[in-house]
Amino acid sequence: DVFTITFSGLSKTWRVAGFRSGWIYVSGPTHRAKNYMEGLTLLMNMRMCANVPAQHAIQAALGGHQSIQDLIDPGGRLFEQRETAYRLLREIEGVKVHQADGALYLFPRLDPEIYPIENDEKFVIELLRQQKILVSHGRAFNWIDDNHFRLVTLPGVEDLEHAIAGIAEFLADYRDAALRA
Repeated sequence: DVFTITFSGLSKTWRVAGFRSGWIYVSGPTHRAKNYMEGLTLLMNMRMCANVPAQHAIQAALGGHQSIQDLIDPGGRLFEQRETAYRLLREIEGVKVHQADGALYLFPRLDPEIYPIENDEKFVIELLRQQKILVSHGRAFNWIDDNHFRLVTLPGVEDLEHAIAGIAEFLADYRDAALRA
């Protein structure tokens, strides 16, 4: 009896981030929302371009084996990526990080006594320029201070090892520059 719109997509539900492919399921008395549905259709036709490769992935994602267990158990890709990133970040002086329970990212905290960051957005831009490593600044996720960044753990273990080594090198240079100032 209730008009309902359900949104879903490949990125979060089936762990294929970046495909930018989602869908809407409408149920209930759709005749009550005819104008709304016409508006949605108009907007989708005007603004959205079909991601053809992702459309092929939808069928594979929705059919067949539907368990994430193989990915999150020890030895699984997501488990090993998360563990590697967590371990390597904790080895960097002045970096604290909580282990993710289910997220596909970590949110490390940089000790402000060691890394006096005045603007986390500039910090991540410098990291990108110098090391070619892209992370997000904490304030982009409504964190109140400048001492956090967000690292996605979806890249392969070797890529994460390389990236976190670059982050460690960048932080050492950042710390040394702060000490000289």
